[in-house]
Amino acid sequence: MENKERYAKPRTIDELRAFCEDRGMPLEKMRFFIGEDYRGAQAFGIYQDENGDFVVYKNKSDGSRAVRYQGPDEAYAVNEIYEKLKAETELRKRKTHMYRSESAPQTSSYSQKSTQSKKSGIRRFRGLIIFAVIAVLIVVFAHLDKSPSRGYYHYNDRDYYYYEDDWYGYDYGLGSWVLLDTVDSALYDNSDDYYVSKYYDDYYSSEYFDETEGPSDFTDSEYYDEYSSDSSSSSYYDDDDDYDWSWDDDDYDSGWDSWDSGDSDWDSDW
Repeated sequence: MENKERYAKPRTIDELRAFCEDRGMPLEKMRFFIGEDYRGAQAFGIYQDENGDFVVYKNKSDGSRAVRYQGPDEAYAVNEIYEKLKAETELRKRKTHMYRSESAPQTSSYSQKSTQSKKSGIRRFRGLIIFAVIAVLIVVFAHLDKSPSRGYYHYNDRDYYYYEDDWYGYDYGLGSWVLLDTVDSALYDNSDDYYVSKYYDDYYSSEYFDETEGPSDFTDSEYYDEYSSDSSSSSYYDDDDDYDWSWDDDDYDSGWDSWDSGDSDWDSDW
């Protein structure tokens, strides 16, 4: 019988390590150190310290360390590094998908070595060069795009949700999500530092709200109903990608070997 637990979302360091091993991830090459207090530059990691706390960290290019989480909640800590691993993988999947869709190889054969065919070949070659340059520029601009990602954020003891140009905040007095006119520039400009997850999990806010019930799933809000009922916005809660996300995407198996750690932003806190 298939062991379905192998494919469940990991909640412990051991489960996360097994999760990565099942998918053949070369973690050292990917710069992820699971269960290890790695001290070198350019690294993401998680480990349990001598006091029993779980520490999630990022070592920047200059070797300095930014601690993403330190505390007793192993499931929360594992989720933090799991979501980062997923985000870094998704970044490279996007690039692979974009290259495949925008730069599909083109071939041609020449049956005659006439002047006309040579000129035609030159025109095609120039067209391919222009096409390749455009494809590279698309990838570069996509990589440089610093706009917030869709999902949940935690900033200054409050939970937020972002999609496209809209920010929503959870109002604990009302017990519901509200549409915001604006948010602090620190949240928008440094959104990666406050990103929690693309998907809801009821333990996200347990670390911050000991006496208050955490925020509800945004998909239960009136805003979700508003968008999901609008046929023109039917993809509001679909993945942002043109392809279906999957950890076990066979088309990406070779991506582990070609993983370029230079694609990561090593200068940010997360």
